[in-house]
Amino acid sequence: MTGLRTSALLALVALTACGDRTATKSAPADRADTGGTLVISAAGGPDNLMPPITTQTAGLQVEDLVFQRLATVGPALNTVGDAGFIPDLAQRWDWAADSLSITFHLDSAARWHDGTPVRAADVAFTFALYKDPKTAAPAATSLVNVDSMTVRDSLTVVAWFHMRTPGQFFDATMQMQVLPQHLVAPLDRATLAASAFASQPVGSGPFRFVRWVPNQSLELAADTTGGRRRARLDRVVFAIASDPNTAFTRLATGEADFSEDVRPDKVADVAANPQLRLSITPGLLYYFLTFNLVDPVTGAPHPIFGDRNVRRALTMATDRRAIVANVYDSLAAPARGPFTAGQASADTTLAPLPYAVDSAAALLDAGGWIRGADSLRRRNGKTLAFRIQVPTSSIARMRMAVLLQEQFRRIGADVTLESMDVAAFSARMDARRFDAMLLAWAQDGGPANARDAWSTASAAKGMHNYGAYRSPTFDAHIDSALAVMDPAAARGHFGAAWKIISADAPAIWLAEPRKVMAVHSRFVMTGARPDAWWAGIPRWYIPAAKRIARDVPAGATR
Repeated sequence: MTGLRTSALLALVALTACGDRTATKSAPADRADTGGTLVISAAGGPDNLMPPITTQTAGLQVEDLVFQRLATVGPALNTVGDAGFIPDLAQRWDWAADSLSITFHLDSAARWHDGTPVRAADVAFTFALYKDPKTAAPAATSLVNVDSMTVRDSLTVVAWFHMRTPGQFFDATMQMQVLPQHLVAPLDRATLAASAFASQPVGSGPFRFVRWVPNQSLELAADTTGGRRRARLDRVVFAIASDPNTAFTRLATGEADFSEDVRPDKVADVAANPQLRLSITPGLLYYFLTFNLVDPVTGAPHPIFGDRNVRRALTMATDRRAIVANVYDSLAAPARGPFTAGQASADTTLAPLPYAVDSAAALLDAGGWIRGADSLRRRNGKTLAFRIQVPTSSIARMRMAVLLQEQFRRIGADVTLESMDVAAFSARMDARRFDAMLLAWAQDGGPANARDAWSTASAAKGMHNYGAYRSPTFDAHIDSALAVMDPAAARGHFGAAWKIISADAPAIWLAEPRKVMAVHSRFVMTGARPDAWWAGIPRWYIPAAKRIARDVPAGATR
């Protein structure tokens, strides 16, 4: 266990929740509260800064500050229609009478960070870029219902849809960040990650890119050309430390101001530090062990995980509640996947495969996997043996891996753990060179997320279905759920899809952690969303009386 008792953690949750409510009700800051630097202690850096192909959360966080969407989902995460959406690059929009097109009117003051005006042609170009198979954008699967985007005039773009669906506005706005045509059009779409733009991006958002030193730091500065886009803070610095202890030490000593992932064993330390405060909220992230259903060498079905009954047996041999309690205490719940409990599409009345070691053993016996004198199982001379890859940057996943290894050993599986840094882990993941991997999937507010991670189309290289799970029936139910206008009918299709993938067991969904963050007490945080805490950074501020030395640029006075 972590050493923190459940009652203590629940008390901390209550205290921090009250603090958050007080902060959100604070009076608006005046101009004297504009300025200062936020240093974020980050566990890893981006894979690239080219929005269509970025896969690492660290990159997505930076891009959300540098680029803009037509509109952004509101804090309630409503994805049906446009209720609650916040104007971003588009100041307003009009629906056609038949709901098969939406006309977006762009902000005439919007400028790229090189000074070039943002125009409707940029939006149309970006859409074509995301949809181009050469780009291999993971979000392309979520843009299938958007037929085209056409330019009406320099500040007006029209999105056209194949059919009317509940999430069509979400798809047209949240699935792509608008890119500058004049800078990106000359690039080879098949090699965007290798372009200079992917490491030195030019956006139109509240912060402009300054510099990126891989594995060390990434710096952004407030853009001062966009009027309404002016962020309250002057700078945001991501201080990268792959070692979790180093990352936490930076926070505890005041070298950094914010951490988005406070380990359970550090919660009490943060609570006892008068310079820090906790923020504990429900999360939309889940951790899971994904099985590679394809042999990474031959491309044939995996000799172990190509067998559905082996996957089911390993799932039933996993005591998820014990794993969650050991790693998180009360700061997480067992995951049910591939929908988190906080999503409207989740039906928490449906029961996943049970924890049943005897049933797991019986499945393996029936499949010809027989225990030997050494307690390991073999079939036709082949041992039930495989490797689990895990990133060293995640203490939670490292601990889960050890617990899984022991639980699988009890049913006769020989499991080797292979830990590696984020770069090596990501390379293995992208190349699909693994037996099993401990992954994290951060949901957004849209129910299409399950399609992005688990559909047949997403099993292609460059997409997010890394284990290559394929089920036409699952796909059909997800597609139907996203197409029907009746919420009850959509929920029924989501439930049917959940039953199919749970029975097929392409992965073991392990934990849905609460979001446990720590921030220096001098910051006033506003505008955080459940799916993206960083969305509020442009509105964060430091009261003038609480500034420290690094908040004042060299040579400036306040």
